[in-house]
Amino acid sequence: MKIQAFMPVFNESAILPHTLRHLHEQGCAVHVIDGWSTDGSYEIAAQREAFEDRINCARPVTVERFPAAGPDLIQNCTAILKRIEDLAAESDADWILYTDADEWRRAPESTPGTTLAQAVELVDTYDYSAIDFRVFQFYPTIDTVSWTEWKRVGPETYFRYYDESDCISRIPNRKLWKNVGRVQLAGGGHEVTFPGMRIYPHRFTMKHYPFRTPEQARRKIETRLSRRRMEEHAKGWGVHYDQYPPGFDFCWDPAKLLYWQDTRSALP
Repeated sequence: MKIQAFMPVFNESAILPHTLRHLHEQGCAVHVIDGWSTDGSYEIAAQREAFEDRINCARPVTVERFPAAGPDLIQNCTAILKRIEDLAAESDADWILYTDADEWRRAPESTPGTTLAQAVELVDTYDYSAIDFRVFQFYPTIDTVSWTEWKRVGPETYFRYYDESDCISRIPNRKLWKNVGRVQLAGGGHEVTFPGMRIYPHRFTMKHYPFRTPEQARRKIETRLSRRRMEEHAKGWGVHYDQYPPGFDFCWDPAKLLYWQDTRSALP
């Protein structure tokens, strides 16, 4: 069973090594589509690609810069999704995963200790062709001891406070599918569509770490808003960034969130 993940990246150098390692542990090959990052994200992926090529890794990391001609000053999500559709259709993988650098995915609680690839193989035997995810969003909180400690231990170990109230948690996250050839990534890429799709009835788990420190969060929001393509925004893409007004401190009160006891478990 080969799962090929496609991951668009822009300036995610702090979390990217952790996510690449996590996907490797979950049994996934990864192709990074770097949007001309300026923080070393491309170089991190390229170094991982070179290393895994030398050891003939069965779950390799590969990387490209997109668009090939040079960076877009305004992010073109439509073109990125089209690129993923093309790459997926050309892939020899059994299943395709579309994911971001701040998304960690695990098998459902019904299969504890099982890797993502092992769980997908089981789903495949039941003749389902798409998997939805239940999204848990994690936040930096006011009782955090060190904003830099998470880089050492990784986001899944470090971040404990979460909720499911964000709009991202309330929409489908159908981003893992059987490689049936050409598909469409509708709704800004949050759900795949193709004829005859059979969705597995039990959602897998996605842990979302969009904000790791207040400084990183402010920088991310400023960058996303400055590079936003308004015609895509008019379709409802990226509107979740609008919920943070100027001056928002990006430091949450843990008393208003839920606590994840065992960070490696699929459910709290």
